[in-house]
Amino acid sequence: MDWIRLTKSGKDLTGLKGRLIEVTEEELAKHSKKDDCWICIRGLVYNVTPYMEYHPGGGDELMRAAGADGTDLFDQVHRWVNYESMLKECLVGRMALKPLAATTG
Repeated sequence: MDWIRLTKSGKDLTGLKGRLIEVTEEELAKHSKKDDCWICIRGLVYNVTPYMEYHPGGGDELMRAAGADGTDLFDQVHRWVNYESMLKECLVGRMALKPLAATTG
């Protein structure tokens, strides 16, 4: 219940003052510390730093995907969890699409 209360408090949980951004792999990788942790799940990037102390498995479990795509890990552990609803106030943005490599010939 404490997590729900925090998400309803109006506090900026993204660290971006409510604006959504397009996140590159390089930018995502910069946020890989316990006090600055972003995780990508299915193309959506979340600042899970404020969630660290509320995660049932502890912050160390979240750190396993810190600064990276945690989709596979998330699906292995708890695919059934509605992360979009639970983390919606932590949404930073979407992963940037990689440019397609030019083909020759």
